[in-house]
Formats: sequence, C-alpha cells, structure tokens
Amino acid sequence: MTGDSLQRYRKNLVDSVVFECLKPAELDVIIASCRLVDAAAGQMLLAEGQRGEGLYIVLEGEIEVFLPEHVAGGTMRRPSRVHLNRLGPGRCFGEYGAIDDQPSSASVQTVTSTRLCLLTRPNFREIVEKHDRIGKIVYANLLRFLIRRLRSKDKELDLILLTEELGPKREDAGRSGGPHNAAARRAGGS
Repeated sequence: MTGDSLQRYRKNLVDSVVFECLKPAELDVIIASCRLVDAAAGQMLLAEGQRGEGLYIVLEGEIEVFLPEHVAGGTMRRPSRVHLNRLGPGRCFGEYGAIDDQPSSASVQTVTSTRLCLLTRPNFREIVEKHDRIGKIVYANLLRFLIRRLRSKDKELDLILLTEELGPKREDAGRSGGPHNAAARRAGGS
C-alpha cells in the first residue's frame, strides 16, 4: 500500500473485526504486508470449492457472500443461488482459508465497484508466527467473530426447526425446560 492509501484506509482496518485492539505500530506491520485490490461490480473474488488468496477486508463498496446454484465439483445443484450475507467497509472474508488452507466454503462477488485490502495467506501466516502479540490478538478476534457467526446460525436454524407447541402443551414445555427439551422429546430424547 502507498503512504496515502495507508492513511486513507487506516480507520477501516482498525475498525475491522480482525485487527481491532492492535496498536498503531502493529497495524503498520499488517498494512506493510497487504496490497490493494480494485474490483469492478459483478466481479467474482472467491469461488466455492477453490482456494482463495488470503484474508480480505472491504475498504469501499459492497460484496455478496453466497452459495452458487452449481455446487463445486459440478456433480450436484442447489435449487437456486443462496444469499448468505452482504458486507461493506470494515468487514472481512476469506478468513477460513487464511486459517485452515482449505478451499472456500462459499463464493464472493462484488455488488458495486469495490476496493479491498488483501493479506495473502503466506503473509498472514508469517505475521502471526513472527509477532506473538499480533498473532494472539488476530486469532482471538477471529475466534470471537467465528463464534458469534456460529451462534447466529444456530439461532437461525432453531427458527427453521423448532415449532411452537399449541394449547396446554405450550405451558408444559415451559415447565420442563423450554422448546429445546420439547424438541428433544419429539426426537426421542429425554
């Protein structure tokens, strides 16, 4: 990144979930290893089933995270494209692949002209291995972020799977531990 770009996007990076709580000098270490990526509206940035380049932070514009209609590998199809999220400045994607070096679990496409900060997988790993404090903070931030996402998805799944019991059974469910226990009883649990 150039010096002008560094200052222009510094706040986006400081406010991103990945780099929050880093000291200014630590953020400088990150920025020195990043590169700017400009993408036109409609450009694919990640494809489900393919390895991404690393961790991206949105600086300007918006991207969509989705599951494509055609599943990676081409042997199966979803009924349609599945929208997962829309992300704007300060939000990140590609974090799974930066951590576990596996193919992407979703696809990402720009919605508008977008400018991104890319920390490649090798640079990400080098930084977290050479700078203990940065590594601890970044991994703790990512862990909290991923746990929040998982909890949110658990709640979404509950909305889909749990049905409200009607009549007198509703009161019984409340006395016996709530809808989770009622669901477990329906599934044969105790």
